[in-house]
Amino acid sequence: MKTIIENVRFFQDGTMVFGDLHLENGYVERIDYKTPRGLSDLAIPGFIDIHTHGFHMISCEETDPKMLQELSLEYVKRGTTSFCATLRCKSLNDYAKQLDIYKEAFKDFRGGARYLGAHLEGPYLSDNMIMSEHGEKTQEIDLAELEKFLVKYHEDIKIMTIAPELKYAMEAIHMLHMYGIIVSLGHTNASYACVKEALENGATHVTHLCNRMPEINHKQSTMMDAIFTSNCLCELILDGTHIKDAMLEWLMPLLGSKRILAVSGSGRYAGWKYPNGLTLHDHEVLKDKCVYKDGILYESTIDMLDAFRYLYDKFPLQECIEMCGGSVAKEFKCYTQTIGLGKKVDLVVLSHDLKIRDVIMDGRSVL
Repeated sequence: MKTIIENVRFFQDGTMVFGDLHLENGYVERIDYKTPRGLSDLAIPGFIDIHTHGFHMISCEETDPKMLQELSLEYVKRGTTSFCATLRCKSLNDYAKQLDIYKEAFKDFRGGARYLGAHLEGPYLSDNMIMSEHGEKTQEIDLAELEKFLVKYHEDIKIMTIAPELKYAMEAIHMLHMYGIIVSLGHTNASYACVKEALENGATHVTHLCNRMPEINHKQSTMMDAIFTSNCLCELILDGTHIKDAMLEWLMPLLGSKRILAVSGSGRYAGWKYPNGLTLHDHEVLKDKCVYKDGILYESTIDMLDAFRYLYDKFPLQECIEMCGGSVAKEFKCYTQTIGLGKKVDLVVLSHDLKIRDVIMDGRSVL
């Protein structure tokens, strides 16, 4: 199937160019370069969200495969072309049941955002860094149980978040790394030395940086010092609440765009516009693009398009593209994030005011 995307700006080999993109079966067959025009559309690689709990009233914890397929279709309408379903803290047995449902849902499914695998946000987390009052339950590390679980499900898991201070955590991190699973540090009270050791054992990510972990302390070394002075990749929930604008201003040059992974941190209420202070059921309140439960910050209501727009006003365009998919694509070996001759690409076409014009996957519009 052939598709022509006419009169768009796009990056090629680090340079902004203008012209027509000719796609055949999702691959860039030809590029016709032209003289740039004002207020032209922008073509960028599709967004990748590796930390999302749901969208448009559908949770990643859904047990109906058709609802998970619908979730995938909803993501792609807003430019998220690949995602990791993020599952809240629960037992390995419960994770196994959910992973089986995902296998069934996406075995032969096409047309929506690509399901890259699961991000297990647990069960090896610090007890006082989870929301146990809302059903989240941690689990002690049993290495034999973990290996039995990984033997069956390691290909279904992309990321696991773990608190490195737990007993046998270092052995678990090493095991996860050996099975090809990305280890992310989060929901933790770990010390500076503990985090350094975890990174040496194979941890490479940090889950929603600055949230559910010790704060920066200039009087003693903390895990934040270990993170900042390492090369690990850091998730940032870019709703302006989980990390404030003023902090992002110095955090961005400190980490650099190659180390920042923009994520939505979204839940099922994401993707809609809400009035501040709107009260939902179960003591949930929507405020400042976030959901609060019993006064505690719980999840975001943004998606990756919102995150991109948020960054676009603050940082160079190429860095925004990198943070919203480019950096994670390199680690995940996703080969749809570079626009160039002979390359396969997922594209989001945006107007000059960042409204979605089209989303192209496998060479065809999915809108």
